[in-house]
Amino acid sequence: MAFYQDMPWHEGEEQMQRAMKVPSLDNPTVPTLSPQLSNHLKIAPTIAIGTLDKEGRPWTTLWGGEKGMSQSLGGGIIGIKTAVTGKYDPVVEELVGKEATGEVVREEGKGRMVGGLTIDLATRKRVKLFGRMIAGALSEREDEITGHNDSVAEVQLVLRIEQSLGNCPKYLNSRRITPTFAHPELVYDAPDLNPQAIKLIEKADLFFMSTVRPDQDMDTNHRGGPAGFLRVLADGTSEKPAAVVWPEYSGNRFYQSLGNMAVHPYCGICVPDFETGDMLYFTGKIEILVGKDAGTLLPKSNLCVKLTITSARFVAAALPFRGVLSSRSPYNPQVRYLSTEKAPAYAQGQTSRQQATLLSQTKLTPTISRFRFDLQNAATYTAGQYVTLDFSDHLDIGYSHMRDDDPRSINDDFVRTFTVSSPPGIPPRPARRLKDDELEITVRNVGVVTDWLFRHAPAEGDDRSRAGDLEIGVKGFGGDFEVKQEDDETVCYIAAGVGITPLLPSLGGSLDYERLRVLWTLRASDLNMAAELLKESPELAKALTLFVTGATGSSEEQAIAKLRTAGAKVELRRLLEDDVVKAVDVKKYYLCTSVPMRKQLMEWLPSKELIFEDFNF
Repeated sequence: MAFYQDMPWHEGEEQMQRAMKVPSLDNPTVPTLSPQLSNHLKIAPTIAIGTLDKEGRPWTTLWGGEKGMSQSLGGGIIGIKTAVTGKYDPVVEELVGKEATGEVVREEGKGRMVGGLTIDLATRKRVKLFGRMIAGALSEREDEITGHNDSVAEVQLVLRIEQSLGNCPKYLNSRRITPTFAHPELVYDAPDLNPQAIKLIEKADLFFMSTVRPDQDMDTNHRGGPAGFLRVLADGTSEKPAAVVWPEYSGNRFYQSLGNMAVHPYCGICVPDFETGDMLYFTGKIEILVGKDAGTLLPKSNLCVKLTITSARFVAAALPFRGVLSSRSPYNPQVRYLSTEKAPAYAQGQTSRQQATLLSQTKLTPTISRFRFDLQNAATYTAGQYVTLDFSDHLDIGYSHMRDDDPRSINDDFVRTFTVSSPPGIPPRPARRLKDDELEITVRNVGVVTDWLFRHAPAEGDDRSRAGDLEIGVKGFGGDFEVKQEDDETVCYIAAGVGITPLLPSLGGSLDYERLRVLWTLRASDLNMAAELLKESPELAKALTLFVTGATGSSEEQAIAKLRTAGAKVELRRLLEDDVVKAVDVKKYYLCTSVPMRKQLMEWLPSKELIFEDFNF
């Protein structure tokens, strides 16, 4: 039996559900203090609180540090009593004033709106609340350790609860909260972001936000994800960043925060730094972007939010607690970058223009295979380009709120880019062994899409070949990473693992191996990939130095001996700075490595021409 009658959706929530083509859902919000909220108040060590300032703008803060700071007082009323920063907290200022006088502030009539979110980051549990302020006070509290009270303040707040709702733990990174003492310092108070604020945003994996329907409802909630999921956007009229953008990941589809924004486009945010205790507060105007508009600004997104900042405040050492990271949410997708930061691999909303037939798989190592596809007009690609493939027809099983067996899949569009590792058919390449309407990619099995490929692509020569049965959508080709030698210059190509693949389409063409240096780091278990490469392009051996890492057994030692016999130089160690800089005749370097390794190479080669392409699409 239901204890509460479901609350009707507001206009904004219905508007968002229509925009996102979501079927009608029941509203599970409880129109009072629920048992779930009552229980969570007693154990949650932190609580986010939102309210409006005198101009009607929402602000958000984060309080707490210890369990037991809040509790039910009976009759749908709760009390909060906790240490807060003694100064500069915009929500404290609005609710109980700037001075810790201990004077009780009482609200007449309905009371001002207050949103809240009790949150236990250790267990990833959270419960939303909305209520009206009855009374509050700000008092000084003596530091029990030092005896000082200049930065130690205590807020007391009494609320009458009108709504409560439990939320799922997705996108919350687990943290252990420990109390400390705030030593607030106002760094700036302005309508933009300073370098410290930008640095905080770049590493933040969590922020709290408050939205409102004036005189009716307030929603305080969190947004979380991988570090850097909140992006800073320049305003287009000056060099100062004046807006932020974040993706709206797949959620419960209630759209309560977004519904408020749809009818009242304003939001207040706080971004905590759990390591330093710094806090960034800001408020501003909202723009909700859906579909193609979202993907144009934030590629790979179907829904995102842009907030143009109207007022911001950065307070150093503001938090009376710290949070030690325990584990990251398995639901966090990869960071999505603004189109102004990284050009998308394909246009948002672009449908697959043609299909590629998966023909065969050649296993090179236990984790690396070469896949051959048949594609009409495949010769239109050029050396060094990638192909963007759409696997959604095979892997997308539709919406799920939670999917613990495959958590990353709920925000996955199953579109991937792979470097084409075969030379194009035009102009003719002597090394090309494929038909003009065929191409190959060489990939490592690292995720759900590549795992599907490894399991479903027929092995080359397999009598049970399913050639022609598997068709993959193709969104097109892109990129420009062709290795070229101009005049009589010597170039160096530095690769790690499958990062060798962009070089392969250029082999057997116009490259002069006497003026080519190839430095390739490879796991011992992947040595067969190098052996296959030299079998197809034996002249490359004179230009190749392999740096082999990992344990080597008898089979790996035999492979190394064959590579050396073929003419390649093999080092059983990591690539070092001397290996890179000793080639004084090299002026241009092509880099295809992991990002950390690329940064190291850039430090080693500060005065050289470096060419690289980011393949993290």
